[in-house]
Amino acid sequence: MKNFLKKNKFFKRRLIAFLFFIIIMIFFTKLIRGNRINNYKTIFPTLTTFEKDIDTKIYNLFEEKTYFSIGDGIAVFHASEGQKVPAGYEVANLNLMEDVSSLKDDLNKVKAALKIKKGIEPIEKENNHSFTKNLQEQIKNKNYSGVYFDINSSDEVSIENINEAELKEYLSLSEDTLMLKEKDLEDKISKYNFSYVTEFSGIVSYKIDGNEDYFKTDNLDKFTYKYLNKNYNFKSLEMETKVKNGDPLFKIINNINWKVACTINNVSQITNYNIGDSVKIQIPDIENLYGNVEKINKDKDHAVIIVSLDRYFENMYSNRIHDGKIIVNKTKGFEIPKSTLINRDNLTGVYVQEIKGLVKFVPVDIVNENSDNVFINKGNKQSVISIGDKSYKTVTVNDAIVLNPKTVDESRILN
Repeated sequence: MKNFLKKNKFFKRRLIAFLFFIIIMIFFTKLIRGNRINNYKTIFPTLTTFEKDIDTKIYNLFEEKTYFSIGDGIAVFHASEGQKVPAGYEVANLNLMEDVSSLKDDLNKVKAALKIKKGIEPIEKENNHSFTKNLQEQIKNKNYSGVYFDINSSDEVSIENINEAELKEYLSLSEDTLMLKEKDLEDKISKYNFSYVTEFSGIVSYKIDGNEDYFKTDNLDKFTYKYLNKNYNFKSLEMETKVKNGDPLFKIINNINWKVACTINNVSQITNYNIGDSVKIQIPDIENLYGNVEKINKDKDHAVIIVSLDRYFENMYSNRIHDGKIIVNKTKGFEIPKSTLINRDNLTGVYVQEIKGLVKFVPVDIVNENSDNVFINKGNKQSVISIGDKSYKTVTVNDAIVLNPKTVDESRILN
């Protein structure tokens, strides 16, 4: 009996020691395991902006009118490039250089008669240099009537070649009568010119590309992808003083309401656009343009969006075509590595590390992706996103995301 009790006591001691050893082992196992789990490799999401855009070629469409020379002659312009002028403004005058030789002959005789009556000796005709200098002064002082008179009378003969027999009729007139006749003849000569007056208010431009009629806004249906993508022959015409019949002189452009036609290579890129929608356009070296869709012309593969604008005309009007982008969407969100993603309960998400080596599954909404990273929706102010008809709390900028979700044991997942 005594031996039995002694053996039983030894057995109990051994059992207690064994249990204590098991407890110690479990404790250290959990400690080691806990430390391993706490050392997940994590990364914080990067706050960034994602822009989805469409490359496009942009064509200026204006309400514009080009004015042409109606004959050979000399043009004088009264407005500078880009100047805003009202309707009815005289932009240019064209002297048609018509044959006014008979009027000039009469004027020469009148002048000769006046000089004789005043006792003034005839003088030689001004040389070309003096004539040019006088003409420049006339233009500078905006004495356009004098300009045209000087141009038309520049080839008058020297009055010393006129003899008194030819002047008999004029010498019989009084000095006052001769002066009135002189002024009348000068007025007639100066009136052999044509005035160009604007039909509507706008910007004056001498940058004429020769395709103004092609881009008129009278029929927006014609601006198809095929219509716009032809091979253009754009001219670069300069303002000239001496012009020929049919030469373009200038054009007037309505700068208040104007449009651009944006070509789209893939019609599927604009499936969500409708007439009246707001559009953001980016062009290098020009601030962002905002306008509204006025017309959409589609074919099987391509499309053209016609957008009405009301700003930055002065930055764009001188070039007919610009390369740019239509900004479809601009969203703030997070960029995270693709390796962090895991599918769970029919949702795509990430594991976010919590305290004591525990993790939580957090759904994400992928907006865009590349070979290494994904761009995810940051949600509203409460970091809530919508997936299907349900709302979920998504990651925040302060969440430590597990880089490799495969290292997470199922028992460490809180949800």
